[in-house]
Amino acid sequence: MNKNVRRLLLILLVLLLALLAFLLVRCRHQQPPPVTSQAATPAAPAPAGAERPPAAPLAPEVLTPATLQVPATVTAGAAFNVAWTGPKNPDDFITIVRPDAAPSRYGNRAETRQGSPLNLTAPMDTGAFEVRYVTARSATVLGRAAITVEAAAVTLTAADQVGAGAIFDVTWTGPNNGGDIITIVPKDLPDGQYRNNAPTTKGSPLQLTALMTPGPGELRYQSGQGARVLARRDIQIVAAAVAVDGPAAVTAGALFPVTWTGPNNGGDIITIVPKGLPDGQYRNNQPTTKGSPLQLTALMETGPAEIRYMSGQGAKVLARRDIAIVAATVSVRGPAEVTAGAVFAVTWTGPNNAGDIITIVPKGLPDGQYRNNQPATKGSPLQLTAIMDPGPSELRYMSGQGQRVLARSDILVVAAGVALDGPAQVVAGAPFAVTWTGPNNAGDIITIVPKALLDGQYRNHAATTKGSPLQLTAVMDPGPSELRYMSGQGQRVLARRDILIVAAQITLDAPRRVKAGSPVQVTWTGPNNANDYVTIVPKTTPDGRYLGRTPTAKGSPLSVPAPTAVGAA
Repeated sequence: MNKNVRRLLLILLVLLLALLAFLLVRCRHQQPPPVTSQAATPAAPAPAGAERPPAAPLAPEVLTPATLQVPATVTAGAAFNVAWTGPKNPDDFITIVRPDAAPSRYGNRAETRQGSPLNLTAPMDTGAFEVRYVTARSATVLGRAAITVEAAAVTLTAADQVGAGAIFDVTWTGPNNGGDIITIVPKDLPDGQYRNNAPTTKGSPLQLTALMTPGPGELRYQSGQGARVLARRDIQIVAAAVAVDGPAAVTAGALFPVTWTGPNNGGDIITIVPKGLPDGQYRNNQPTTKGSPLQLTALMETGPAEIRYMSGQGAKVLARRDIAIVAATVSVRGPAEVTAGAVFAVTWTGPNNAGDIITIVPKGLPDGQYRNNQPATKGSPLQLTAIMDPGPSELRYMSGQGQRVLARSDILVVAAGVALDGPAQVVAGAPFAVTWTGPNNAGDIITIVPKALLDGQYRNHAATTKGSPLQLTAVMDPGPSELRYMSGQGQRVLARRDILIVAAQITLDAPRRVKAGSPVQVTWTGPNNANDYVTIVPKTTPDGRYLGRTPTAKGSPLSVPAPTAVGAA
């Protein structure tokens, strides 16, 4: 073995020894995990420098004897008082069980924290029982008292038979415990189940609603505790005599009379439906409480249909009769064309059902929508107002039921010829004349506004019903303005004309010093517009306020009263 090989082996040996030493030190410093019987949730670490407080030990359970005072007998399911003494450990309770029940068994119970006396509910089983004071932790019985649970005296009295769905009286006697009910059920329905019912808290007699299914039935007194049947009585449910009658055919959407016989139970209705509509569904209807005959509204769908008597309970069809719904003869006519916004006459024929209208709409407006309209109840002919949008349009007869278009005819809406003329300029606040032509529709106005004011808004104005020419009052703001013809329908600007508002030239001349409260001669020049006035006020008075004033309509010069306060004015 040469010298280089020996040196390499030596280096490898040193490295191996170093690795073994490192592993030995690491193993000595590792602690084995504690052995536990079940996984435990780690507690939150205590703050630095703090000691973990020891768990508070449970107070020892007090097992001193308890006493119980109870009545000798109690009715099954009834609440009764228990007076007791005892240690009242946390969660201790009073319970009622059979005398031979194990200490760990309990029935109806109440915790002692409720105080003495407390209420306990007797079980539904009858016979010998025991009331016990039981500790919660160790289930130790510290006291007991004997008690006998007796069956309740329960009776039911009612008619031997009743019409399906009818309301009838039931007289009963019984314990009237919490949750007790009187119910009517099919004869073979298992005990513990119920159908139509009323709580015994409603007293005796109480009212029940008979089932809709004819056949043998049973009245039952059912306990709230355990749903036990404490008494039962047979009752026969008989089918009601039901019939409906009406015309063989009726116009779509029209009112028509229906005569009927039937039980008139709560929620019963007479309805008209398409012939194939499944039972239990309904369309136009009236409650039977409205009497016979009653008025129904025919469907809008034409074809075979049915009048049905439908019960409020279960929505069962008790009687039915065929009826045909025929289309109404409907037409609507007006002029070939009309001026936008103008009032015009429309003649029509149709069913004139509730809610039916005559409307004018743009030609492409989807059916079911409407614009200007009048109810058909206004007769024929009636007056309509044309829409403001020029172009092809339609007159439509639209049903109140379903908003269906039953008839339509074309009409052309043409733009109105509208023009305005007035002075090129006017003094602010001054009256001036405006000549106009236009449709003079209801609500149309002539207005003067600042040039930049948005369409649809207005300032000083006069109704076109005042004729042409009419008088307007200029706005007070000098600058570019507009005369506008504005429609009453939609506040649209149908014509406009530029007008310039110029500031008024106004001068005032009066003595520089006057006596307080004395009249002052004031000479003035100005527009002398309606309601203009001259006033003398203290220098600091805000604009728009005055003490006394003299209208310019009295001419120049004016006698104007000076303020009574001394000072600058």
